[in-house]
Amino acid sequence: MQMILFKMNQQYYLISAASVEEVIDTVRITRVPLAPSWVKGLINLRGTVMTVIGLSELIGVPTSESNHNILIMKKDDERKGLLIEEVVEVVDIDKEDIQLEKTDKEKHYLGIVSLEDKVANVVDVNHLIF
Repeated sequence: MQMILFKMNQQYYLISAASVEEVIDTVRITRVPLAPSWVKGLINLRGTVMTVIGLSELIGVPTSESNHNILIMKKDDERKGLLIEEVVEVVDIDKEDIQLEKTDKEKHYLGIVSLEDKVANVVDVNHLIF
């Protein structure tokens, strides 16, 4: 299966490419007063207003100094942006390569994958953002 490898705060993460509609460069985000800390704000993407969520705040990892990309996530007719530091590449991963370490406490982690020169956490945040 194809997965998007991205980096946040010197750590690598993988997310299923099937849940990502597109990757865009970070655009101006309009803050929303009184929103939860993980809601970064709203963007206008080709005439469609959508919510942008900070992935690092959502899954409880240290935030990055700079965020260069937004993953546009789609489920049915709903779309949301996921603010990340930087997309590295798209990789093919066999399901058997995922070493499961899923716990009930951290439902967004599916496991880890060892790549050639790095280790990446596999995350699934669809159930958290939709």
